[in-house]
Amino acid sequence: MTMKAKILVTLAALLCVAAAVVENEIGLPEARLTIRAVDEQNQPLSGVSIMLAFVDKLHPRNPQIVTGETDGNGFFTGQGATEGILGGRITKPGYYDGGAPIPHFYQAKDGHWQPWDQTYTTILRPIGNAVAQYAKTGWFEIPSISQPCGYDLDKGDWVAPYGRGVVADFVFTLQRQYVGLQDFDVKVELAFSQPLDGIQDARMPEIGRYSAFKWQREAPVTGFKPKLTLHFAHKSDVYEETATDAQNYFFRVRTVEQNGRIIAANYGKIKGGLFLAPSHSQTCKVQLTYYLNPTPLDRNMEFDLTQNLFKNLKDEEKPRDP
Repeated sequence: MTMKAKILVTLAALLCVAAAVVENEIGLPEARLTIRAVDEQNQPLSGVSIMLAFVDKLHPRNPQIVTGETDGNGFFTGQGATEGILGGRITKPGYYDGGAPIPHFYQAKDGHWQPWDQTYTTILRPIGNAVAQYAKTGWFEIPSISQPCGYDLDKGDWVAPYGRGVVADFVFTLQRQYVGLQDFDVKVELAFSQPLDGIQDARMPEIGRYSAFKWQREAPVTGFKPKLTLHFAHKSDVYEETATDAQNYFFRVRTVEQNGRIIAANYGKIKGGLFLAPSHSQTCKVQLTYYLNPTPLDRNMEFDLTQNLFKNLKDEEKPRDP
């Protein structure tokens, strides 16, 4: 290579580096925003740790990280260059981790993402009485078709003759018509072995929207229904599925009544919908994430992630949320 060619190659490399630097440092608009941290009574929280990640499209794995703490009035302001995407984490000892309603920015003006310097409020929920529970997630294959199949929640297994379970807390009955991936119709009824057991929709409180703990702190006393029907079908152009990720449930099992008063019961919750998967199964699999409080009559739904009463779960079977 001639000296002239070497010079041209070197200049070209320098120009590429310079272009990358310009794109990274001044080519991206900046976002500026303020996080306001409050407690459940809307009182400001100081000393809340804030981490904001301003994502650069040239270096998506190495975002610009801005950290700090809220002041005495609960405010923290961060600024950085981004392609319009922000991530982050909000933490304080004694509180559940939180997030904030930060939008994806779509419009920039004079090098600033709009809205510029907007304030976003986050509510941090205090950790109350988080307790040990049986918590498990995964796909559970229903053992038989057209026959009630009991599942023992604290054993984490089907009852005899299909497993080592003893108490039929959940009772699944499957009806299945399966030809192929484009032609099937499966229905599953979730019922219970005790007449006062049941299930009901769980409405998540608005106060928990951006919190790691999204639930009401206690399961309700009344309102439980004796069964839940699930349906998943695909025929020609018709597709029907009853489950969605937004579904959550409270349940009550092992209920005992005496003189018109409930003297024993165990309460729990199901996170997300119960999804059905008939393919690659001789029957049908149910995707389920459940939590069971083992203490009779204790309606506390705060799960201590460090105290799962199942001791030998695989990593993918362990729920990640309290």
